[in-house]
Amino acid sequence: MASKDRAASTPGVRKDDPAAARLEQDSQIAAAVSWLIEKDLLHPEKHARAVAMASSTQERLDLVLVKLRLIDEEHLAQALSVACGLPLVRETDFPKDSPFGNQLNGGYLRAQRVAPLRLHDETMLLVMADPFNHEAANAVRFKTGLQVSRAIGVGREIDGWLASTSMEPLQNSASAPPDSREIGDADLQRLRDLAGGAPVIRWVDQLFETAVAMGASDIHLEPGDRRLRVRLRIDGQLRDIPPPDPALSEAAVSRIKILCKLKMSERRLPQDGRSRITMQGREIDLRVATSPTLHGEGLVLRLLDRSASLLSLDRLGLSTPTVEAIKRSIRRPNGITLVTGPTGSGKTTTLYAALLDILSPELKLVSVEDPIECQIDGVSQIQVKPSIDLTFATALRSVLRQDPDVLMIGEIRDRETATIAIEAALTGHQVLSTIHTNNAPATITRLLEMGVPEYLLASTLSSISAQRLVRTLCPECAQPYDPPPEITRRLAGAAPVAAPAFRRPQGCAACRGSGYRGRSSIAEIMIISETMKDLILNRASESAIREQAMADGMTPLIADGFRRAAAGETSIEDVIRVAGLD
Repeated sequence: MASKDRAASTPGVRKDDPAAARLEQDSQIAAAVSWLIEKDLLHPEKHARAVAMASSTQERLDLVLVKLRLIDEEHLAQALSVACGLPLVRETDFPKDSPFGNQLNGGYLRAQRVAPLRLHDETMLLVMADPFNHEAANAVRFKTGLQVSRAIGVGREIDGWLASTSMEPLQNSASAPPDSREIGDADLQRLRDLAGGAPVIRWVDQLFETAVAMGASDIHLEPGDRRLRVRLRIDGQLRDIPPPDPALSEAAVSRIKILCKLKMSERRLPQDGRSRITMQGREIDLRVATSPTLHGEGLVLRLLDRSASLLSLDRLGLSTPTVEAIKRSIRRPNGITLVTGPTGSGKTTTLYAALLDILSPELKLVSVEDPIECQIDGVSQIQVKPSIDLTFATALRSVLRQDPDVLMIGEIRDRETATIAIEAALTGHQVLSTIHTNNAPATITRLLEMGVPEYLLASTLSSISAQRLVRTLCPECAQPYDPPPEITRRLAGAAPVAAPAFRRPQGCAACRGSGYRGRSSIAEIMIISETMKDLILNRASESAIREQAMADGMTPLIADGFRRAAAGETSIEDVIRVAGLD
């Protein structure tokens, strides 16, 4: 067996000529791919897709094929065995235990996906999922002092055997309560070393690449008792993806903290940070928030694509009457236009679209944001930095001295910011902002509770739009159906539809089995009429404000969603999920 791999059996697996070694590796990978195509295990169209991604990400083609699940690990192992001239060892040939349990670190072996099976004539048989991982083979040779004879194995079979053996595990302190886990200098250095290691860097890079390729808006890393749970938020829904090896979980979290310039030693208090990466030719801003949990540090990363083009108001998916009402409101010479809704409902996207609609060389537009999610030429954008006391309030006071025509405030969070916004509207400025409330009428109540005087609110508010994002049905697999009569009866009263064409999700390869592709907005917009101003002055109840808003022509959120479902654009279930029935 050793004769088939003389280079790996001699001291120093790494070739003397890196260029020649790389050329040989590329040739062997190409031969493996050709074998897969010849055996009808890889379709040419899938091959072309993988080649395009490998070219853009500078990854090895064989790794891309597995990552995209275009081929099975077993088939890749067979192909590499043929191309590299190395034996293929299957799990039926694995021994019950390894003779090297006290010499080698199980965590390292699992990270590298290599299995030291047996010893013969001072030569170790090392089964590898990646035969080109010369660094791991060298490390094992150096640690044991033995020669190494490589063989190829199926990755999942190697993982299963390593999990069942008595190999020494890499100690992982993630199971201890966070308050009791003070990091010593030695532990901190160990984490830094692991976080800078090739396996961790490779896993984190692949995590970002997968998230960008799948169009995720957020990445959630949630430590558990036994493993790190990793989920991506796609079209508003969380989906699990394979986690890292348990031995590398803490190091993966540390790697992300290093990228976002957070304190490595601080695990008892929440931290916020940001970074920027380039993936698939696109610049992605990362916003990360950490939180101490029972089993370790959890992270949530928001992905903001700086290269994504901004949408116009007409392309947000809003109904024509809603778009026209927003345009009338923002084109007034002064007043406040508010967009409300929960986190992730597209409020900031709507404000950016509104700025684009009124962008003009004759107007000075200024925004105060946290964070700046998209850059707009022609708008002076200010990033809030509380660490140097550049808050919304202090930034806004400075901005008003510059005499802007249009002022966008990222969010009204407190009475001070609300008061400055109202002062700006009273002095002849158009103000656009967001606020967190459940619906348009509730926004009046919220502002009054902040301490904004009724007479100022009544004289400055122009409109309030409450919105949500519903998932749009996949055009490839959506099927027509008749929803339950009790649901349609209940919704039809709010939004009668002449010829409904309801559809429901099915799931296919194009939508990755979810039945949905992309999202669009539904909204209710409340115009502040003269009658509404009287209700505000008299601090009327939320129900009275809602009744008047509907009398003034407001279409409730659920009704707007029902009309979209009746047109076959989304499902009734998704409308109810985001807007509720009541």
